[in-house]
Amino acid sequence: MNLRILKKLSKRAAPLLPLLGDSRQQFRAEKCDNYTGLLIRARKHFERLRSPHSDPSGRELSLKRPARDKHGGYIVMWPPHSPRKGTLMVGATSGYYEPEWDEETAWEALRTIVHHHFTDWSEDGPTPLRRFRTPREVLAAAREIIEGPSAPPDRCRTARRQPPGSASSDCRHN
Repeated sequence: MNLRILKKLSKRAAPLLPLLGDSRQQFRAEKCDNYTGLLIRARKHFERLRSPHSDPSGRELSLKRPARDKHGGYIVMWPPHSPRKGTLMVGATSGYYEPEWDEETAWEALRTIVHHHFTDWSEDGPTPLRRFRTPREVLAAAREIIEGPSAPPDRCRTARRQPPGSASSDCRHN
């Protein structure tokens, strides 16, 4: 996933969150001011820094490579911690004695709600009831939670439309 796709998924997830009971404040991210906990692997979006030392300056998940110009040194890269400007975020203060601001992207919030809903919490530990491989499956499961248990499909609505007056246009199988 890259930051552009995260922004698009957050835009699709934001309207579903209030319907799922998430009452946190929704807002748009500012440039370099907000935080995301997702690991963005697309190197195009990595943050870069030139360093004269080969030490990656204590950053976890950082990569270093020699600079290819006449100045020498190293180029140190690490995954971004901030979403793109305009990405929809949710946040709220939490805590009583020392309240702190907690925020995440709308996509992270939706994914967490869906995963918790489809997890069996027993004394043996959490057991996932369903596996979500793609964002489409997460969004479909969120809509399924909102709509409630699905009813069997109505054959009249799913049948192809026939011209009026034809024998197959009547729905008499009920």
